[in-house]
Amino acid sequence: MKINKKIIYPIALIGIYMVYFFFLVKYLYNNNLLIGVNSITKVNIGIQLLGDFLANLLIVIVIISIMLRKKQSLNITGTTRNGKIVACILFAIYIGIFFIKGDFSLAGIYKPFFFLIVVGFSEEFIFRGYLFTELDKELPTYLAIIISGMMWGAMHATIPIITNNYSGIQSFSAIISTFGGYTAAGAIFALLYKKSNSLIVPILVHALLDFYPVLMNKI
Repeated sequence: MKINKKIIYPIALIGIYMVYFFFLVKYLYNNNLLIGVNSITKVNIGIQLLGDFLANLLIVIVIISIMLRKKQSLNITGTTRNGKIVACILFAIYIGIFFIKGDFSLAGIYKPFFFLIVVGFSEEFIFRGYLFTELDKELPTYLAIIISGMMWGAMHATIPIITNNYSGIQSFSAIISTFGGYTAAGAIFALLYKKSNSLIVPILVHALLDFYPVLMNKI
């Protein structure tokens, strides 16, 4: 059976990124450099920005470079009027939550940036904008959703595995436990992406789901 390189390549690239992410987070944790968003200060914000760049945003630059080299489209804002209107409304809600919360401390300002850019943008760009999109060209949509969702979920098992010092079996169990929820969430984000023809929409929905607990005093 002939191996489809157009399927293997994006899976392998994101797989390499996930391994890199694991060892980077492990290094940061072991050296007390893994900083929570609640603990941002003038002293450690430089370390936090560097860590966020290396862990999440560097791979975005790599993917963009690959897409430019292949002369692939980088349009993520969408082409439909409805998609742009929805994106504007979601962004207004996001900014509104920040002002309703009224936390203008350094940590309070960093949180909306973190959830929107470091988490929402980078994860949606990597797992929907790139991985899902590339797989969707060659596979049935449901398979593209399952594969990208499972890989997205597996990456989210990284921090619990490291911070709880899980054994091999416990790590495997932690990874498996992410598959259902993250595949379902990934399906919703992929649907939002396809229906709006804009990656901005799932980015903002993703950020809102992470940032909303701030308003409810849960973070």
